[in-house]
Amino acid sequence: MRHLAVKGFAVFSLIGACAPPAAAQETTADRPDGRASLEDTKDREKPDTDRASGDIIVTGSLIRGLPKEYVASPVFSYDQADIVHSGAGSVSEYMLTIPQNFTSDLSEFATTGAGIGSPLGDAATYNQFDGFAGFALRGLASDATLTLLNGRRMPSVGLTEAPTVSTIPSMLIERIDIIPDGASATYGADAVAGVVNIVTRKPTKGLELQVRGATATRTGKEDVQISGLAGHSWGSGNVYGMAMYQKRSPFIGDPVDASGEKLQITQLPNERLTGFYGGVQQELGDLTFSIDASRFQRDRTSRQIFLDEPAFNRMFRTRTTGVSVYNGVHWQGQGSTALDLTVDYHRTHTDSSSSRVGRPPASRESTNTLFVAELRGQTALVTLPAGPVLVAGGFQYRAETLRTDATIFFNRNGGTRKVKSVFGEVNVPIIGPDQGVPLVRSLTLSAAARYEDLGFDTALSPKIGLRWQVDRSIALRGTYARSFLVPRFRSTIGIAEQVSFGLYDYKFLDPKGQNPALPAGQALVMFRAGANPDLRTQKADTFTVGVDLTPTFVPNLTIKAGYYRIRISGRVGTPSPDDSLSVKDLQVFNIANPTPAQVRQVIDNPDVFRRFAEVPSINGGDLTFFDNAGQVPADLLSQVQLIADIRAQNFAVESTNGLDLDLAYRSKLFGGTAMVNLTGQYILNLSLKAGGSTAISRLDGYAKPANLRLNGTIAWGRDGVSVGSVVNYVDGFTDDRADQPIRSVGSYTTASLFLGFDLDRLFDAPLFADSEAQLVVANLFDRQPPRVVDGVVGYDPYNNPPNPRTIGLVLSKRF
Repeated sequence: MRHLAVKGFAVFSLIGACAPPAAAQETTADRPDGRASLEDTKDREKPDTDRASGDIIVTGSLIRGLPKEYVASPVFSYDQADIVHSGAGSVSEYMLTIPQNFTSDLSEFATTGAGIGSPLGDAATYNQFDGFAGFALRGLASDATLTLLNGRRMPSVGLTEAPTVSTIPSMLIERIDIIPDGASATYGADAVAGVVNIVTRKPTKGLELQVRGATATRTGKEDVQISGLAGHSWGSGNVYGMAMYQKRSPFIGDPVDASGEKLQITQLPNERLTGFYGGVQQELGDLTFSIDASRFQRDRTSRQIFLDEPAFNRMFRTRTTGVSVYNGVHWQGQGSTALDLTVDYHRTHTDSSSSRVGRPPASRESTNTLFVAELRGQTALVTLPAGPVLVAGGFQYRAETLRTDATIFFNRNGGTRKVKSVFGEVNVPIIGPDQGVPLVRSLTLSAAARYEDLGFDTALSPKIGLRWQVDRSIALRGTYARSFLVPRFRSTIGIAEQVSFGLYDYKFLDPKGQNPALPAGQALVMFRAGANPDLRTQKADTFTVGVDLTPTFVPNLTIKAGYYRIRISGRVGTPSPDDSLSVKDLQVFNIANPTPAQVRQVIDNPDVFRRFAEVPSINGGDLTFFDNAGQVPADLLSQVQLIADIRAQNFAVESTNGLDLDLAYRSKLFGGTAMVNLTGQYILNLSLKAGGSTAISRLDGYAKPANLRLNGTIAWGRDGVSVGSVVNYVDGFTDDRADQPIRSVGSYTTASLFLGFDLDRLFDAPLFADSEAQLVVANLFDRQPPRVVDGVVGYDPYNNPPNPRTIGLVLSKRF
């Protein structure tokens, strides 16, 4: 009861001291963020960096220009001002403050050189080299979230197959839309926990320069960013371009004691990032041609220092480059009728190395490519009394490749996946405002479906949504979706197979098959370990229901609350050797009493790179390796009683459900405008189970999501000056590591302070025309993450990444 009271106090504290992410269509000038306050901006000319006219991006629907109130899925939006006010130096840092997101198995913190894994996914192991961040909604692993750039798939990086979120400059971002709802019917594979769509700025005129400098008061960590964004338009087209440079010094925390070893780890690596972005759009009659392109290069270094044994010190170096080209042709017919043809190509290359004192470096390279071609159209099918029935549909071809020389792939150098899909969507206005139906201002039904041929499997994803606007104050919404995600290359081809032999207790051994030479219950087991090319798609059922309140008696107040439930069947996991021999549901993957042909099929598999045995009858019971299948004694093969398959398998069911809250309020105060916002997520359950076995909780533990996350802001602006604070709260959890005593880990609350100045309003001088300044102090009180005893970095980097007090200054000028 006391624990619930503490959580309730945290919620109401944030409501009283918290400022809102803007709605998807709201401009930054409408916020007290350093530009003029709301009442002073209505009649002012918009900045010269507006998006090109007609370039409307609607997250969550295939239909261009669909009003957001027609979308039944929950939507959370954040813009560039939110990133600045948080004090984050990059998108990858800011994403850690979004309540619906969990760092999961992809994080820039404590991955490079730390060797910390998360039970939610296996990407962390590979990410020690690549060090890329990725969104992971609803506390699920990163593979269950699809990340888009302007509504189109982003390329992957390295063996983690993470999107390139870490390289997107915050100045380029117009907004980040998050739909934490199943969306495979709209976007295809992997949109199970939801979709993150990063919408970028494409200015049509003018030049904007931005410089950011920041330093951590305790560690001296420094961050410098320089960006320039320009646009130019003519009667029938426009062009834009951006260049950016970022240099970040490493964040190195205090030494920690981990299992008797004194370690000092670069928790946030030294980094240099450069990027170039640009695009052009040209209208020719009813056709609009567009091309957008980008290139980035990121260099990172980090260290893992063993203070008592310097000979074990390690240095990590990584260079990643990427090129993307987005091509499009848009035909605009009458009304809502339109056709779009898009052809995109991406290529990323990662070169990584790890070295120790006196040893040559271990290096690896990987190259990822993504090709997507899509033809999509939409039109008004028929007009009902409530309005037009809008339909959209199309075809897509997608090809992904991964090539690597990483030793973990052994005798494979990567793989290719080709996908063909057909999809469609319909939006039906059943009742409209003009029909005068009591208690139904509007009622809109949406339905979508997508069929994908993945080559190794097929998937059909339907989705249905309903939004009921009761009156101007109350709207009810709900969705059901069947989504799917594909196994990653690392699961299907990532680790070449190895075969081992040993004597083990086997729970399901038939007494009639007991080998008299062995103790009762023991059997000679041949284990298969490694990746599994026979994995299938993972199916998910997602359900959401919510209410949106905009009470007319409290102007400018919006409250959105919702409930969600996700169930993923056939979840890919790797059974442990013990579970493989003792859990009934896993026996479907094993072969009891195999025939000689079945044994030979496994041992002679050309994908097997290693064969070894540890049995008394061979070499006195010592561990013995065999160079090839022919060296394995025939007598040993003839005694195999079980082939236990502990490769990655579609054997688990993962379930989660929880609550969302988004509260925003804006009001006149002291002659200016005040804005308050609170966003939160409360996870009720997150568990994994194999068939009929007992569900294992994946919630509220070390490297597992905390059940409650809150983020809020309070801001006030007047006459070109604004002030505010961002508060981020992560609930406490239990340190449940198997090798440690059960301990409680406290909650973690940080607050930033920001001051914004519209220099043009404050100083009547040409030098300050169209200029702004933002002073931000992140983690104002320099709160340290709760200590985790005997942890590799001394805290949980997934729930509480380090956030030392940092003072930053952002200067912007438009020409």
